[in-house]
Amino acid sequence: MNSQKRRAVATFFAAGTIDKQQIPMALRRLGLMPDKRVWLRLFDQILLASGIVAMALSMIFFIAYNWSDMGRFSKFLLLEASIILSVMLYCYFVARKLVSRMALLLASLLVGALMAFYGQTYQTGADSWQLFFYWAFAITPWVVISRFSSLWLLWLMLLNLALVLYFDTFHSIFGLVFDAQNTLFWCLFGLNSLALLIWEWCSKKMVALTERWPQRVIAIISGWAITALAIYVSLDKPEEQLLPLLIWVAWLVIFMVAYRQFRLDIFMLAGGCLSAILVIMTLLGQHIIESGDEAALLLLSVLIMAMGAGAAYWLKQVHRESES
Repeated sequence: MNSQKRRAVATFFAAGTIDKQQIPMALRRLGLMPDKRVWLRLFDQILLASGIVAMALSMIFFIAYNWSDMGRFSKFLLLEASIILSVMLYCYFVARKLVSRMALLLASLLVGALMAFYGQTYQTGADSWQLFFYWAFAITPWVVISRFSSLWLLWLMLLNLALVLYFDTFHSIFGLVFDAQNTLFWCLFGLNSLALLIWEWCSKKMVALTERWPQRVIAIISGWAITALAIYVSLDKPEEQLLPLLIWVAWLVIFMVAYRQFRLDIFMLAGGCLSAILVIMTLLGQHIIESGDEAALLLLSVLIMAMGAGAAYWLKQVHRESES
């Protein structure tokens, strides 16, 4: 969207609608050149988010420090009252979106603390993955109504943690025996790829999801999972590497085309280049080590530098095209 705005300004300048002196003003009006007010708003958001996290942590540390001096009723009363107060603040400041969303984020964090203290107090014997899964389940209504990207991302990260801890506990899916590490990579890749696809689709219709940084975080996890899977299978189970490598190639092609042609994002393209370099160098390095040719290691280092330089040059060219 920013590239479209820049092209629009360039078109107006070429047509003589605006002169050279009016370009900075046009860029500021379109939000492409941050002014003093934009910077102050950014600092307000950072300070408010930091304060919310600090309040949640201070509540947890206060109870932990006074664990032996506080009764069960006092602990749960303090946490539950804090959650109720946070929800009331959300309702009171509903017209001020940032403040209300931060209040709901605080309530969501405190729900996790409440569940953890409940399990610690009554020794429920539940597995660790259940804490994060039920935490995500409990805050789902707030996530839906908030339309807040940070809260959506928190919900997704809780599901990722629950998934990782589930495999760490059972090493299987519903009792079916698989390669736990291999299957975990597949599940993380599937979950986060689906989340990224849905997020990109919803961002076209929901203004609250137009921020780019959550998609990039999700893309990092998804890309890491499929890249790690391709490397892991290639090194430890070469007889099973065909399917993961085919899926990785298909993902890489779709990923690069999507963020080059349909929604230009240099960060995403850089991540795709990094994934390609890692997998290709792993495959080449494996064959060189198996061949026993020590002189070929020098060639491998040259190839790494060449691919890195080529990727940097291509990304720079893409950035220049988008700017022009």
